[in-house]
Amino acid sequence: MHCSGYFNKIGIMNLFDSHVHLDYEPLANEVGQVVEKAYKVGVTRMINVGASLRGSGRSVELAEQYPNIWAALGLHPHEAEAAPNLDLSLEKIKGLARSDKVVAIGEIGLDYFKDQVLISRQEKKLQKELFWAQLKLALELDLPVVFHVREAWDDFFEIISEDEFKDIRGVIHCFTGDEKIAREALKHNLLIGFTGFVTFAQSKFDHIRAAVKTVSLERILIETDAPFLAPEPYRGKPNEPAYVVEVARKIASLKGVEVAEVAEKTTNNTKKLFNI
Repeated sequence: MHCSGYFNKIGIMNLFDSHVHLDYEPLANEVGQVVEKAYKVGVTRMINVGASLRGSGRSVELAEQYPNIWAALGLHPHEAEAAPNLDLSLEKIKGLARSDKVVAIGEIGLDYFKDQVLISRQEKKLQKELFWAQLKLALELDLPVVFHVREAWDDFFEIISEDEFKDIRGVIHCFTGDEKIAREALKHNLLIGFTGFVTFAQSKFDHIRAAVKTVSLERILIETDAPFLAPEPYRGKPNEPAYVVEVARKIASLKGVEVAEVAEKTTNNTKKLFNI
C-alpha cells in the first residue's frame, strides 16, 4: 500500500496521539521538550484531554500555544463528588469551548473503581448525573466525546442507548474491554482507543489484544494516555507522546500489517472524528 503521505520529509511516519495529559506532572514542566521529542520520532499531532476544570483550562492554553496540539474539555467521573455546582462548572467548560482548538468533550464517563475499591451507590448516581449533563453539552456544542469507562459497561451502554444520545460521536479511550464489549461499542458507532496495555506481556491483558484483532483499523485510534501507562519497553517510566509508536507497532503485529498502514488509518480516523 502506498503510504507516502504519512511520512514526513525525513522519512518518519506521521502518527497522531489521540489522548495525552501534558498538564500532569512530570510532563507539565517540560512540555516543549516532550513535544519536540515526539515530533522527531513522527508523532506530529496530539490531543490534550482535560479531566477537571483546571485541566481543561490548561488544555486550551497548551493547544493555543502549540500548533500541533488540540484540546478536549471535560470532568472525569471521579470529579463528580467535587463538583458542588454542576451548572457553573458546565458554563465554564462552555466558555473554554469557544477556542477554535477545542475538538471534543472529554474525558467523561463512568468509573466505578476508586482507591482500589468499588464506589458506593450514591457515588454511582452522582457520576451518572455528571455524565448525562456532559453528554447534553456535547450535543449542544456539536462536539464528539472522549469516553472514560471502567467497571461500568452495563450502565455506560444503557445511557448512550437513550434516544437523546443516539447521534453521539466519540471514542472509548484506554479501552479495557473484551471482544464482546468492543462489538457492542461498534454497534453504537463508537471508535476505540488503544494504549500501552496492548504491549504488556501478562496474560491478563490478552482480552485487550483479542479486541484489537476484532476491531477494524478504520475504527481504531492510538494513544499513550501520557504520563500514565507507558508501553513496553518503557513500562514503569513516565509515559510521553513519543511512545505511541510502540502502540502502533504492537497493533500492526496483532493485525499482521505494516506499521505505516496503522499510522495512516489511525491518523485519518482521529482527524475525521475530531474534525481536524
